[in-house]
Amino acid sequence: MNGIGSAFLNGAIRKELGLESIDLRAGLDIAKSHLKRGAHLEALRTYVALVLCEPTNIDFQVGLANCALLLNQHHLALQAASAIVALAPSDARGYFLSGRACLALGHYAEAAEDLRDAVEFGRNARDPVIAEEASQLLQKLSTMQS
Repeated sequence: MNGIGSAFLNGAIRKELGLESIDLRAGLDIAKSHLKRGAHLEALRTYVALVLCEPTNIDFQVGLANCALLLNQHHLALQAASAIVALAPSDARGYFLSGRACLALGHYAEAAEDLRDAVEFGRNARDPVIAEEASQLLQKLSTMQS
């Protein structure tokens, strides 16, 4: 990776702003508050800023992917989900979000693969919510393709 990419991943923007990782947690609370109020676009903007400041933070990427899906920004959601998978390959959330984005984009084979991985990793991590939701989407997908 070149120097610019490496600096970006190491939080160069956050450091330039004089912030520490802990300072960004307040931004996460703000983004969640926007979501609860139904201000999805404001939440998305907050998550984008958080990801720019700390692109390797899984929670920021998950929030960005979720907001992007809510706003039908499926390519952005897929990009954030791909970052989650790259950063935490055994985290079911990345595969689940990627599967949802692929499904919305009409990439059914990729969606099925990601959703199967989400079920497997969700069960392994004892995350029944993601495993169940991914299973339901797989069933819906198989019905759509029948």
